[in-house]
Amino acid sequence: MSKSNQTARPDASLVPVEGAASTQSARPFGANNEQLPERLQSALRRIVQQFGTESESTRRQEIRRIKQAHQFWRGLQYLWWSERDQNWHLPFEQKLTDGSSIEDLPRYEFVTNIYQAFGLSIVSVLSQDVPRVRFFPASAQAEEDVSAAKAATEVAQLVERNNRIGNLIVDEAFNLWTDGKVGAYVRFVVDGQRFGFHPETEIAAREVKIGGDIYVCPDCAANVECGGLPPLSGDGARSAAVGEASLAQETAGASSCTPHDVETTCPQCGALLTEENFVAAETVTVPLAETRLRVPNGQEVITIVGGLELKTPPWAGEMHEYPYLQWNMEVHQARLRAAYPHATDKIGSPVATGSQEYERLARLAQSQGGPLTEGGDFNINLITFQRTWLRPWAFFALDDKSLRDELLQLFPDGAYVAFAGDAYCESRNENMDDHWRVLHALPGDGSSGRPALGDALISVQERFNTLSNLQIETYEYGIPPIYADSEVLDFDALQNQTAEPGAHYPARSKPGQSLAAGFFQPAPAEVPPDFAEHAANLMGPVAQFLTGAFPALFGGAMANNDTAAGYAMARDQAMGRIGLVWRRMKFFHADVMLLAVDCFRRNRPNDVEVTLLGAGAAFESKWIRLADLKGNLFSYPETDEQYPTLWSQQRAVLLQLLGSPDPEMQAVLSHPENLALVKRLIGLEELVIPDEESRTKQYREIAQLVAESPVAGNDAADSVTVLPSIMPDEFADNHSVELQACMRWFSSDAGQVAKIEAPAGYANVRAHAMLHKSYLLKQQGALLQRPATLLPPRAPQK
Repeated sequence: MSKSNQTARPDASLVPVEGAASTQSARPFGANNEQLPERLQSALRRIVQQFGTESESTRRQEIRRIKQAHQFWRGLQYLWWSERDQNWHLPFEQKLTDGSSIEDLPRYEFVTNIYQAFGLSIVSVLSQDVPRVRFFPASAQAEEDVSAAKAATEVAQLVERNNRIGNLIVDEAFNLWTDGKVGAYVRFVVDGQRFGFHPETEIAAREVKIGGDIYVCPDCAANVECGGLPPLSGDGARSAAVGEASLAQETAGASSCTPHDVETTCPQCGALLTEENFVAAETVTVPLAETRLRVPNGQEVITIVGGLELKTPPWAGEMHEYPYLQWNMEVHQARLRAAYPHATDKIGSPVATGSQEYERLARLAQSQGGPLTEGGDFNINLITFQRTWLRPWAFFALDDKSLRDELLQLFPDGAYVAFAGDAYCESRNENMDDHWRVLHALPGDGSSGRPALGDALISVQERFNTLSNLQIETYEYGIPPIYADSEVLDFDALQNQTAEPGAHYPARSKPGQSLAAGFFQPAPAEVPPDFAEHAANLMGPVAQFLTGAFPALFGGAMANNDTAAGYAMARDQAMGRIGLVWRRMKFFHADVMLLAVDCFRRNRPNDVEVTLLGAGAAFESKWIRLADLKGNLFSYPETDEQYPTLWSQQRAVLLQLLGSPDPEMQAVLSHPENLALVKRLIGLEELVIPDEESRTKQYREIAQLVAESPVAGNDAADSVTVLPSIMPDEFADNHSVELQACMRWFSSDAGQVAKIEAPAGYANVRAHAMLHKSYLLKQQGALLQRPATLLPPRAPQK
């Protein structure tokens, strides 16, 4: 392996790089231990393999259950398990690949996918709202902690927006339905292809001498400039090379030379000057040139990982008990080689180790899909990329004490180690709890034996499929045959007859009997009377009871209940059942957001600007200061938030409040700040709110006033007054409404922050509001003094 290949670093403009791009470390084996000694690589590999194979049988049972759930979701529900290859198969699956005729396939395999339908209902309910998180300071008396708790809310909102948190919650709910286990991985990723680039200026530097080099005479202590005294050769002639260098330095404004062992004399006393008498000039560093760089952007990334990719010890019930946590996925070898250039020559075959092959095939079968339970193409370029996090105490699995101590010194917080197939890629000191959270759908024992939300419905789905096939088989196969007397019907002539509508068939009745007496047809088979009722119960009450997805949850009809109060009560009962999962998701989301805030303040190099839509429908900039995130904090979900709230439910509450005769409630609803919410929930965007334009205009002016400073002016008495940078229009402005908007801004968080951080802008808004107040009082006084003059003139009567 070449030397350049060993020291190469991945290019974040081509491939994602985890961690801040500017982070440089003085670690002895590289920033991410790329040059870790082979004996330490082997030690980490042994630990990972030992923990990975400890409970292989239990892991296979977990994969069996998850694969069945994923196949049922896709509609492949006529499955049977083969102990020979430890995989699910379809009936006559081999017939689809060996070119057999269609007559050899099973006649009926109807699927009415109630498993997916109920799953979609549960997923939609759990993902229709984002859990709200509150951040609390570790100490309410510590100013740093309080500032960090306030800034953390803004960071969480930015992370949720960047990661499309609604889509992540959908993935989370889906994995809880099918897998029963889900993990969230939080890290900082620099990726120019995904997040774009930003320009940065790099200023080069050079050393410049202050003055020139000199010789200090040892006899007379005279300072002799080097440029004015060239060294002498043996015959007393000046060296041509030194003369040219001296001339160049003189042109640059400073004399310089290199001391030689040749004889040089002092021009004042004639003493011999040698290298020992040479004194170099002092130098300073000055900027030389600017270079524009194209730097890739980075941000916090949250990845939701399902049960097939996430491997945890099956015997551990809580995450703090995990000795390891493993994330496995298939990545193209081209991407891995770009991400780990130092291991390019090693990344390739084998694509997975022996213990990974079973899980690898299970993941490929689901990701590549197809009509079969087997995977799609056998792509040898897809390498199993295994990332494992180890607790510090996991190193005690090694018997070699010296090797164990060396690993503990190198990874005091725990180890993250990555392998591409069997090739070592990287490792670093990293705590599992700083990047991962694991959620189980339901309570239970261990981490692999807990059921998923949809597991109870698989048996119901299988029974319903059986009944559906029996019913259609009864209709078709139950059509009875017709028996005919050979003396009545000419079978030889019938075989030569073409079957077509209105055809004539040769037949002759026996003497004294009708033609119908020569034919007999037994009674057709009938479906039992309770057959359809049993199938309807499986799809309805039984499935609803097992999953908690009652009709009120997804808007279905309910028998013997046609009142709004009854539907509301049924909905509350259904949401109470879903609340068992929703409460777990809330705490899970709060923990993940806390990890995201910690990731933000660890990796962001500078303050971050966030663009928001202000109250006046104008874009505003808000800064997240890293200095505000230095305190200690913790997160907790909203205590008053019970379940996800539908828009229709919010609208129903609003309409109920609008019908309330309580004057205080009507005053709250008619508050100007609440009218926009009322307009949105009613759904009438064309609805005109009184004075809305004036409030919007004033909020825009406030945003501009905060960014500027007031100006000095003179009044009629020639005294200095403070005038705003934006003057109100005495005639055109609605001074009452705009003054109220200013007063609300003074008491808001934005106004209080501006009072501290931008006092000039706050004074500018205050001066603007004072003029609104002055003009309002002037108009009110004019109304009291001359009310008639403000009325339009009457037309003359004829």
